[in-house]
Order: sequence, then structure tokens, then C-alpha cells
Amino acid sequence: MSRLQITQHYARLLTRWPVDRIRPENTFHKLLRSRLAAAPSGSKDEIKEINAAYLLLDDAIAKRYPIPGNIMKPQSRPDHYIALEKALEEAPDRTWFDNFKTRIKGMVRMR
Repeated sequence: MSRLQITQHYARLLTRWPVDRIRPENTFHKLLRSRLAAAPSGSKDEIKEINAAYLLLDDAIAKRYPIPGNIMKPQSRPDHYIALEKALEEAPDRTWFDNFKTRIKGMVRMR
């Protein structure tokens, strides 16, 4: 694969990869930008990296090995993963006071 093709693949991955709202300072985007700036050589390692990134981006592994429903809904708390996903979506937009309230709610459990 030529340098131009590898550069195009890195650029395409950079535009398609989702942004991490929880940790924006440690993102895959930084890694992709550094790969673009480093003038790709076209080595087999870079081709493997690009292929692996495309597999992750397209959820190829999750499609090939689907997770059974009973794992995502444990009997002790079936809504655990739904609540976790909701908390992760809300986390970047919370104020310091909201974080404080959430922390206190986690410490004090009412029955």
C-alpha cells in the first residue's frame, strides 16, 4: 500500500471515529493525527493498524461474536447497563454541584 493510500485511510478514520466526551484529552484522534504527521511508510504494521481500526469502527467483532442478552441484563439488577449508559451520557454536561449531589446520593442509600 502506498503512502498516499495510508494517509487517506488515516484521514478517513479520523473523520469517522467518534469523539470521546468523557476524556477528550486522551483520544484516539490524537493518535491518528500523530500517525498522519509522521509520514506513513506503508509498512505491514501500519496496514494491520488500519485494518484493526476499521474492524472496531464497523463493530465487526461485536457482530461476529454477539453478547447474549442474559449477560447484559443480570438477574440482580437488570437495568444496570442501561443506567450506566445514561450516567456516561450525562457525565460531560454535569456541573460541579451535580457531581457533588451524585456523590452524596451514592454515599447515602435510602431503603
